[in-house]
Amino acid sequence: MEKGKGMREIDLPLPAELLVPHRWPMLFVDSLVRRWDDSAVAQAILPVAGISISDNRLLPEFFVELIAQSVAMANGYDALCQERPAKNGMLVGVDGFSFASEAVPGRMVRIETEKTFSFGAVKIIRGGVFDADELLASGNIKVWEDPD
Repeated sequence: MEKGKGMREIDLPLPAELLVPHRWPMLFVDSLVRRWDDSAVAQAILPVAGISISDNRLLPEFFVELIAQSVAMANGYDALCQERPAKNGMLVGVDGFSFASEAVPGRMVRIETEKTFSFGAVKIIRGGVFDADELLASGNIKVWEDPD
């Protein structure tokens, strides 16, 4: 995010509850730790139980949602800096997702996102989920953001 007129800088990290409308059991991210230009970095603790676990393994769609919620936190942060309400948005597509390593429930992960393309209200986001330096999952998501 580039700072412009009417924008203030707010120190990070910030907890997810301040930036997104999601709440338990659908809140999967913990905090936004960095935000710059079209990129963001978030953190989350992988759950050890709950709706994201099946047969003692994290569901693949959980990682897609981690990236989507990280993007939502970046949107919420931008709105906070601009002193305006956050825009509504939704995940509308997933492309080229791969799963490189098995995740360990209970571990802290880093979620990196970058907007790579936008066309009107639709944005393409490249994201990755990392346990330390080990890539767990990566891919592109398409999100729609309400222009109003």
